[in-house]
Amino acid sequence: MVYDLIITERAEELLDQLIYHLVFRLKNDQAAAHLVDSVEKIYNRLEENPYQFPESRDLNLKRLGYREAVLTSMNYAIVYRIEEYSVYVVGIFHQLEDYRKKV
Repeated sequence: MVYDLIITERAEELLDQLIYHLVFRLKNDQAAAHLVDSVEKIYNRLEENPYQFPESRDLNLKRLGYREAVLTSMNYAIVYRIEEYSVYVVGIFHQLEDYRKKV
């Protein structure tokens, strides 16, 4: 089964900010390209089976039905929720952020 992947405007903005930070502040084009590739791979996996990633470890997010797909090689997390046959990506955060309060 294929799920409908919906990237929220906020998630797109957050990804743009992360890429901007990597390219213009850290001057690391390679890391930015790796981030984009990793996010695309996660998006493809979410379309195939969003249940393969665990529910959030944070109890408040878990109660709201959020799950986290972690990009372990870069320490980023994609936060999303599943509603029937749609997957809503609500944010992309560095794991050092207190992103559980930002969702």
